[in-house]
Amino acid sequence: MMEKAYVSKLASFMESFVAFKHSLGWKYKTSEYYLHEFDRYCAKRESEEVLLNEIVKGWVILRDNECPNTQRVRVAPIREFGKYLQHSGYSDAYVVTNKICRKQIRTIPHFFTDEEIIRFFDACDTLGPRKENPVRHLVLPMYFRLLYCCGLRTSEARLLLRKNVNLHTGYIDVIHSKGPKDRRLFLPEDLKQLYLKYDAVIDNIFPDRTYFFPVKSHSCYQSTSIGSNFNKIWKAAGLGHESGSKARAYDFRHHFAFDKLNQWLKEESDVNSMLPYLVRYMGHACLESTYYYLHLVPEFFSTFSEKTKILEGLLPEVDYDEE
Repeated sequence: MMEKAYVSKLASFMESFVAFKHSLGWKYKTSEYYLHEFDRYCAKRESEEVLLNEIVKGWVILRDNECPNTQRVRVAPIREFGKYLQHSGYSDAYVVTNKICRKQIRTIPHFFTDEEIIRFFDACDTLGPRKENPVRHLVLPMYFRLLYCCGLRTSEARLLLRKNVNLHTGYIDVIHSKGPKDRRLFLPEDLKQLYLKYDAVIDNIFPDRTYFFPVKSHSCYQSTSIGSNFNKIWKAAGLGHESGSKARAYDFRHHFAFDKLNQWLKEESDVNSMLPYLVRYMGHACLESTYYYLHLVPEFFSTFSEKTKILEGLLPEVDYDEE
């Protein structure tokens, strides 16, 4: 739970709501952040003696310079909280309708070229330490390599605990990611060897560290810091966006999926048989989430188009953020 206390008249309900989410295994950090924002907004409007439904309607309006995707993320926990109030018998409960937010805008992934991958990691490996972050030059190259080699979500790698990494056997445990879902991922041998050396060096600096990719002994990178560091490294590598849409750290996950699909095609493996393994490895909730990649792959790998004609018309539309 976040350190800041709730201050509105709904404080006790918010605390029990978040506790309920945590009991189900949800980390709920981003949603709890927006719940705190909503709480402060409620406290301000309560002094004006405004009804809860009017407070909620004011909160969910699309803000200046806010994209529909951000609005959806901000509104979603308030909709869930409204349902919780309703089920708790709160007389003034109000549930936001799905029609409030405009249709989600799907972000087009950036497709890395081999040259971009080489230049990015060359730039990564030339990073230097900073006074406020003495292990930056050690951590970031290893962090981004995990995204590239294993297709983790950026948050899964950020929050990876040291105790959930077994380098002797060569696996990591991803715990409670996107809901109460756990999975064990075995590392490629070359990455395992890099991590054995990395871990020994970091242990000398932070012997009791909490996170595998630390900033300090018991803290890790924030999501915004990962994005800004990726952009700085991308720029330092002399890279732009000529090959497609703007590159982001999360696109390493997409690259991993595309690379695996293309590898299976080259090996003439049965892609349909292999897909369930990719679903499990990437931590998707269902096969439909992985099918998202099949819609995009034919645009970039002509071979795949021929191999998957049998699936045309059978693949469901999947929202980009459903994975």
